[in-house]
Amino acid sequence: MKQLIIIILSGLLIYNCNTSPEKILEKGDKYIANSEIEKAIESYKKIIDKFPEDSLAQTAQYNIAWIELDDNNNYSEGFESLNVIAEKYPETQIGKSADEDIKKFPKWLMIKTTELRSDTTVNEAMSTIEYLIKEFNDNPIIPEALYLKGNIYLNDKKEFYRALNTYQEIIYKYKGSSFEPMSQFMIGYIYANVQIDLPKAKAAYQTFLKKYPEHELAPSVQFELEYLGKQINNIDELTSRNQ
Repeated sequence: MKQLIIIILSGLLIYNCNTSPEKILEKGDKYIANSEIEKAIESYKKIIDKFPEDSLAQTAQYNIAWIELDDNNNYSEGFESLNVIAEKYPETQIGKSADEDIKKFPKWLMIKTTELRSDTTVNEAMSTIEYLIKEFNDNPIIPEALYLKGNIYLNDKKEFYRALNTYQEIIYKYKGSSFEPMSQFMIGYIYANVQIDLPKAKAAYQTFLKKYPEHELAPSVQFELEYLGKQINNIDELTSRNQ
């Protein structure tokens, strides 16, 4: 009888160890490492449900928030979760981490867009940058975000009219931004080298030189104007340099 009691207690001890918040968290982390996202979420939710007052429940909530953001690209839900964590646990390390993430979130979205773009998931990249522009439209990062959006339209999606519209939006809405002259240059570049509309290219480049004569791109604009419409092989100056 005594031996049976010892066996039962040992079994309970093993069970409790395997179902402790530490063990469940560890299991969830392993699922993440193996890209088993749904199983990871289930593990973290188990901690929240069974041990709501344990400090590891905060960690589980934080992990779920970042799964939604970084793995599922569910920005609205993930960002809302960060806000809940920051408000609920302002004095804990997890709460402070969430608060810091919230402050850096627009910049993180920019980085995320670039990562998605390099992975050739262009539609996801566009969705991410559009979410940033819509939800944080008063953030100082928006001119840069719009410029990136224009570049995605131009270089990745080959939607040149949309690229032009995006660059023009920067010029009209964000005067004084460092991306204003760069956008003016890109408008001239598209007209000159993509749409081959030389009159519009000339007008765009002349506008650039009038508005930003001291800009570092001014020499490039001057060069474009000087040889507008000419093939490289027909430019005597460049031909003589290569001989």
